[in-house]
Amino acid sequence: MRVSILAIAAALLAVAAAPLGAKPPVPPPVLVAKAPNLVPIASRMTKGTISVRNTGTVAAGPFKVTVECNTSCAEPSLADAAAYTDAAFPDRLTVSVPGLSPGHVYNHKIAFWDSLVWRSGNYEFTVVADAANTVAETNEADNSGGTVFGVP
Repeated sequence: MRVSILAIAAALLAVAAAPLGAKPPVPPPVLVAKAPNLVPIASRMTKGTISVRNTGTVAAGPFKVTVECNTSCAEPSLADAAAYTDAAFPDRLTVSVPGLSPGHVYNHKIAFWDSLVWRSGNYEFTVVADAANTVAETNEADNSGGTVFGVP
């Protein structure tokens, strides 16, 4: 924010013109938005865990988290993948979160993760918290995060 010399001089004159013993003006209150803010912890995908933190000041209602593998990932069986399927999010794992208190983390270990067979290489994942945009948040721009899972 730019402040002109004229504005500073006017403020100084107003203070100098105030009677002795007068209280300085009270600044306006700082308003803080009270809302949830859902942020994925994408790095936990390397262990097969979907994690989201509510960094906001109030609880979040129900929301969905999606995980997309951006490379040729190991494929679960159709039966294993069924519990993570949502027609609204094709080709992504989807987990429904019932809600999340402020300051808390929701963790979900993918049930079939440990049975997957991964070839050597790097696998890129994108995790999106509140994928359907059902929660009004203080910052909608930080709902997505990525990580790389390396297999030697």
